[in-house]
Amino acid sequence: MSKHNKKKNSRGPDDERFWRRFTSLLREEELWTRNWSLDEMVDFILKNENRPPSREDDKSYRKRLMEEVAKIITSSRSNTTHFSWQGDNSVRPRSREDIVEINEAVSHWSSQLSRLERDEDEWTEEDKQTFSLLIKTWEAMLTGTSLPEGCSIHEHTGMKWKTFNLELEIKRLAARKSGLRFPEFEPALAWMLVQYKHWTLLELLQHRLAWRRKNNLNPFPSSYDSSLESWAETLPDVDAEGEIRKGRVDLRHLQFVTIDPPDAKDFDDAICFEQNGDGSTLWVAIADVAHYVSLDSRLDTTAQARATSVYLPHGVLPMLPFRLADDLCSLRANVPRLAMVIEMKLDENMVIVESKAHEAVIDVKENLAYEDTLEDSRWDNLFTLAEHWQKDELRLNVQQGEQRPRIQEDGSVRIDVKWPNRATKMIETFMVKTNNIVGEILGTEGALLPWRCHPSPDSVDVQDLNEQLKALDIGITLPEPRAKSKGQNDTDELASLLGSWAGNEIDLSGLDSSDDEGPDVPDYLKEVSDQDARDEMLDGLRQAQEKAVSLSASMRRVVDQGLFQLMNRARYDVVNVGHFGLNLDAYAHFTSPIRRYPDLIVHRQLKAHLHNKEWIYNQEELAGLSDHCSTQGRMAQMLEWELVAIALNWHLRLSENQQWNARVVGLRTPWIFLDLKDDGSMHGRMHLKQLSKNKNLFIDDHGLQLLEEGRDGQEEHVLLELGQLFPCRIRGLDLWSGRLDLSPV
Repeated sequence: MSKHNKKKNSRGPDDERFWRRFTSLLREEELWTRNWSLDEMVDFILKNENRPPSREDDKSYRKRLMEEVAKIITSSRSNTTHFSWQGDNSVRPRSREDIVEINEAVSHWSSQLSRLERDEDEWTEEDKQTFSLLIKTWEAMLTGTSLPEGCSIHEHTGMKWKTFNLELEIKRLAARKSGLRFPEFEPALAWMLVQYKHWTLLELLQHRLAWRRKNNLNPFPSSYDSSLESWAETLPDVDAEGEIRKGRVDLRHLQFVTIDPPDAKDFDDAICFEQNGDGSTLWVAIADVAHYVSLDSRLDTTAQARATSVYLPHGVLPMLPFRLADDLCSLRANVPRLAMVIEMKLDENMVIVESKAHEAVIDVKENLAYEDTLEDSRWDNLFTLAEHWQKDELRLNVQQGEQRPRIQEDGSVRIDVKWPNRATKMIETFMVKTNNIVGEILGTEGALLPWRCHPSPDSVDVQDLNEQLKALDIGITLPEPRAKSKGQNDTDELASLLGSWAGNEIDLSGLDSSDDEGPDVPDYLKEVSDQDARDEMLDGLRQAQEKAVSLSASMRRVVDQGLFQLMNRARYDVVNVGHFGLNLDAYAHFTSPIRRYPDLIVHRQLKAHLHNKEWIYNQEELAGLSDHCSTQGRMAQMLEWELVAIALNWHLRLSENQQWNARVVGLRTPWIFLDLKDDGSMHGRMHLKQLSKNKNLFIDDHGLQLLEEGRDGQEEHVLLELGQLFPCRIRGLDLWSGRLDLSPV
């Protein structure tokens, strides 16, 4: 190294050099305690410093000095320097004694943090007190609150001094003691708070929700408006006779039952099946939430803002107050309840021949869990009807297991894996049918609705999947999606297709279809996918699943995963494009108004229809509400996924099983995605560097193989293939955001 470089590198920080330069001119004690502005410091230096000869004129020199001093003053405002910020753009030089004390404090902190890396049985009493302070500090850092008193380098400085950053060193200590290697510090901070029993799982989840809310990533308040809760408590119980006198239909004689998960509290749907002569009737009753939630009331505004209930491992963030959600609107057994009831009359072939909607009073006879119905012959007719309808359906059937952690009263976690059974499928079938019928009733009448739309797969995505399946050589090819809608004739479809191919570069005026007679389709169905086009795509997906059954487990999983990822996200939209996954033209959420605001909108429109009143909503209002409810639904889903993952990671940290024979379900640079239990219920990821830091690894164009680049003319070597089982172990559990990092065994 040259003498010039040695001299340059030996110079101290700018503020320290300037402090030495400036304080060397302070001959009187009172000058040390004075607040100095920019102009005062510059004038003082120019007056008292012997300026060496220079080619620079006085004006240029003053300008350069002003710039240098301005940087010092600005730096002192946001950082701890040799000058302390005094406000009003003024600073004060620190005394020599203060600087000595600060340097000693830095040395003490460095020594203290180093000692805390030792085993706890080697800690002194001072070490234990410091660690207690650090626990509170880690909590403050993670939650974004003020650091505790005592967490600073020195009383005259903050968390930084010269090159020493106390905040960074405290975070690094957490990372080293936790053993985690995430690029961020947050997982390490959360781990330390949990490991040292400062946070329970409940507190961890609550802090995560609060952090997301503080950072505008959680639009759902953790508590309900207390004044609305109090108001709801004053609502009287249902006056059945009074409501019947006002015109409600008395259906209390019907044998309604609710069938829900065993831990359900808000029962918003009930069913009843009656045999009558050659036919039968299925009744579906839905809680009449619109009776209690008046349009544009404070309660309605609050419910609309939330738009959905959020179901988390430790509880529910409800759309409605407890009194309504779990009591007055909940269809509890043996108490009269207000309901919107859909009556479906069936012929001897179980085909719906007539349907009606009623405002009614009902009296549920039993609240049942799904499992209660499976071996009970009383419900055989319901199962028979549901399975008959299911047999005639051509719809998407992509299912995965769902881990459902629940916090017990003692703070422990119970992990259930939710899989569909006959009872869940039965209720789902009846609710889907009800939503479909309500959509058809209101659509036919011209009502504007927040339709639940599920678009067909995108053509590009289907092409990509077909390329992937072709590369696997497994004999499965999906049909190309057709974009024809019910309102288009063949000429319209061709023009639309050419337009999508060519953009604005081709003149399509010769394909004008104004003289062609288009299909006679109701307005609310004109933008819905043509039935033949939809059936063709769904049949192709069904055949792909059937062919996959005969493949090896790894190939079958590749196909299932590919089909699952092919699906577009469902949304609410004022323009009805149909529901591809359910193969329905008209689908409007109606059956869960306790927990979904779009259902409440549909209830209000249905009431307007039944009472021959003007529609409640117009196009512009519903377009905005549809977008809002779609956004809130996605946010709720993200929260649910994240907090479930955090709870699962909490559970895994206590598990003896830290190794898994996991299924490779995704290969996307630089990650390998793995399904730990091979049932879709728990996922982790592994970085390519975990397999090799030195080898040149890459993923093929179709995301099917992980290969090692050949050397000296050798061919590439396949290390991993999509769908194979791969032994891995847990490398890092992120208790703050739910990530799960894996590495090879």
